Amino acid sequence: MKKAQIIKNKIFSAQSSLESFARAILIPISIIPLLALIGAMGYAVQAIAVSAGTYSGNTKIAADAIKNIGMIAITNIDFLVAVGLAAGLAKEEKIAAALSGLMALAALYVSGNMIMSIVSPKMLVGNGPKENGLITRFGVIGFQYSALGGMTAGMLGYGVHRWTYKLKFPTYLAFFGGPRFSPVAATLVAWLFGMPLALTWIPISGAIKSFGEGLTSMGVAAPFIYGSFIRMLIPFGLHHVLNYFLYYTEVGDTWVNPQTNETIKGIYSIAIAKIGAGEFVTAKSSWIINGTFPTNMFSLTGAGFGMWICIPKENRKVGGSIIFSAMLSSFLSGITEPIEFTFLFSAPILYVIHIIFTGCTYMFMYIGNFAQVSTRGSGLITWIIVNGINFKNIERVWGIFIIGPMMFAIYTTTFVVLIKKLRLRTPGVNGTEIKLHSKKDFKEKINPELNFVKMNDDQELNLIVTIIEGFGGKENILVLANCVSRLRVTVANEKLVDENILNSTGNFGIKKMQNKYQVIYGPKVINIATELKKYLKMEE
Repeated sequence: MKKAQIIKNKIFSAQSSLESFARAILIPISIIPLLALIGAMGYAVQAIAVSAGTYSGNTKIAADAIKNIGMIAITNIDFLVAVGLAAGLAKEEKIAAALSGLMALAALYVSGNMIMSIVSPKMLVGNGPKENGLITRFGVIGFQYSALGGMTAGMLGYGVHRWTYKLKFPTYLAFFGGPRFSPVAATLVAWLFGMPLALTWIPISGAIKSFGEGLTSMGVAAPFIYGSFIRMLIPFGLHHVLNYFLYYTEVGDTWVNPQTNETIKGIYSIAIAKIGAGEFVTAKSSWIINGTFPTNMFSLTGAGFGMWICIPKENRKVGGSIIFSAMLSSFLSGITEPIEFTFLFSAPILYVIHIIFTGCTYMFMYIGNFAQVSTRGSGLITWIIVNGINFKNIERVWGIFIIGPMMFAIYTTTFVVLIKKLRLRTPGVNGTEIKLHSKKDFKEKINPELNFVKMNDDQELNLIVTIIEGFGGKENILVLANCVSRLRVTVANEKLVDENILNSTGNFGIKKMQNKYQVIYGPKVINIATELKKYLKMEE
């Protein structure tokens, strides 16, 4: 029994580390989607101007500027990840941690340049940089470490910062101690680490690329496995880890922009870059994106509709106010967690079915050669801006309106049959409680962008105090963080937590694992977390 407990603790520790990484990596990565959306608008302006014969002069300058703004984050992802990851992982002195990540990245490039100048100086002169796919960073020429290099630098910077930011030097050197020393130490450590990294980078990047090619070579099985696995990870908040490698690194794919000769890495980044460059996006190249829109817009709305049908007629008006608001969130803005967690908590077997069906959705889109390009929030609004406007450059983009309604019907039918046959306790069914909401709550759920900062000061303070009370008081809160839609809290004593109080704050569900809680609020969680940290005097 003791051995089993040790294994359980190790698994829990590993999961906690992955969750911390997922939360931290989300900070820099969340910048990319909105900028990508801006870039897509720039290409839309270009497409319209070309059709009208006015793509010249100021119009061309404006369109190109918007496109370039949209590509800033993708082409500088190593900077974003190095700084954001180090700061996101750090608990204290986050500015020093961010600088440590940045200096570690600089040291990796400088060290790599030195190794190349010794081992293979021809790579650095003439056409060598172009032929070998090198890049200029921090004033030196080096390998395109991209997202993986940023991740390496961020973790190195954080690791060094963690052990050095409290160091105390002798009085005459005291000024240089503590957090001021962290970036310096990170620079030195990363410079040493950069030497073997540069020597092994070619075989490492080759192995990573081969792994990615292996995934792609699986053909129709790849999107099914991805779609299913990503849904399995969502309840644990670990889907960001898998997506990071496939979206932004060689694990996904690599592509050379014919206009700039720049190497773009990651399926997500490549799809956006192709839109910006006016290149054609095929379903085979965007295989991990294609199923996202039909899942969010049709599959989950079908699941919600099936749950609504099963509510007794006399209660459908009340039950519908909850379920249809969650359906609208998923359909319009791609916020899926309210409806997913509704049946995850009330009838887990439905979530198992959802995992399998999601894999099928991705697979059907792949088989039909129906491509999609996404930024953040893969709902109807984003679909219109990105895919609708750029339909000429995306392979059979209209396929979503074939696969989507089909999956809507499959989900609705399956959910109705299973809920009735197995007497599942979804909201309002088989004696389960239907939580009543005010008109204000209903509006906020239909449009999650109406967050609590629009309340008056008393209401805002009351919400913050209630959340703290629900977690057992300020002394019981050890760690407070958030992702795109969830408030993540680690408590000292889970017995002090009152979920009934937390449920009175207008959340969409609560997930608990030992002393770690995830409370789902949707997009307004960012403002909630900010105000909580201010109230609790926790460092941002």
